[in-house]
Amino acid sequence: MAKVLYAGDSAIMAVLGLEGIEVFSLMDQIWDAGVHLRTALEAAGHTVTRLLSHEAYYHLPETAEALAAHDVLILSDIGHDTVMLYPGERRNAVPMGPNRMKEIVRYVEQGGGLAYVGGYFTFQGHHGQGRWYGTPVARILPVEILSLHDDRIETPEGVRPRVLNADHPVMAGIPWDEPPLFMGYNKTNPRADADLLARIGDDDDPFIACGSVGQGRVLAITSDVAPHWGSGFVKWPHYQQFWDQAIRWLSGELGQGRL
Repeated sequence: MAKVLYAGDSAIMAVLGLEGIEVFSLMDQIWDAGVHLRTALEAAGHTVTRLLSHEAYYHLPETAEALAAHDVLILSDIGHDTVMLYPGERRNAVPMGPNRMKEIVRYVEQGGGLAYVGGYFTFQGHHGQGRWYGTPVARILPVEILSLHDDRIETPEGVRPRVLNADHPVMAGIPWDEPPLFMGYNKTNPRADADLLARIGDDDDPFIACGSVGQGRVLAITSDVAPHWGSGFVKWPHYQQFWDQAIRWLSGELGQGRL
């Protein structure tokens, strides 16, 4: 089974109170939306090291060699600046530190697996705040991030993906005739050299795509693994099976190739 480093899918929730003309603020909770995926992966036998988004800012490994302690890196709903920049006094240091985007690419090229998952702060995201367009990581994804101000497609009515290749190792053995509903996704374009496994939405946009980069593998999912876009996904009976197969494929345990 794989060693997985899972970063993102969290928020620090703050409250602003107004009592008459008095104002007070406080931290209400730390919201870990990644509990669903972590639980599923651990139940399947994988070892998961969890980094909430604010923890990743401090502790995401800085080099390909440090990342190589893990078979698979999951980046989900986590912004460019959180991954790229460094906290505290390091922000003013020259140089600040290794370019973690380039190190993630080097990690994959040397045999690591990368799962890149959608949300408000991956791809371009909410009013462009994800800001992954044009980055080194964007160049190795099996879908093309678009230079849009906001690439979110909200589907409050729910939308189901349409599977193109149910025999690929990531998809095999799952009854795709009853896929989960998704409440939204990030709009992208497919890449010609990638395996496009599923589409979604009125424009048949990419939903799941994968490919090889050097000695490693990359999987992109343009919706979220957690609420709110993925609220139906986490309740889907085959959520654990899908992610187990995805991780096993990314780590090299399951076969390569176009099926």
